[in-house]
Amino acid sequence: MSAIAKDLLQIMTVRLKMQEAGITSPSQSVRDATKQLVAKLEAVAPDEEIEVAIINNDPLYAKYIRTKTGQVLAEIHG
Repeated sequence: MSAIAKDLLQIMTVRLKMQEAGITSPSQSVRDATKQLVAKLEAVAPDEEIEVAIINNDPLYAKYIRTKTGQVLAEIHG
């Protein structure tokens, strides 16, 4: 599945704020990866395509990859 960077940034920023406020409480590794992803998405062109590769659902393992360069922005292990 792919997403546009600005849309993904908006979604992940909301998730990060929820994590920081204690509304959600994922593992520390998920919080760290979310924070890393938000920081890296802020540096990407808003219209750039980001591939969201779900490697596994249980437990969650997802990679966020810049389609243009192949750079892995973050990996979330749940």
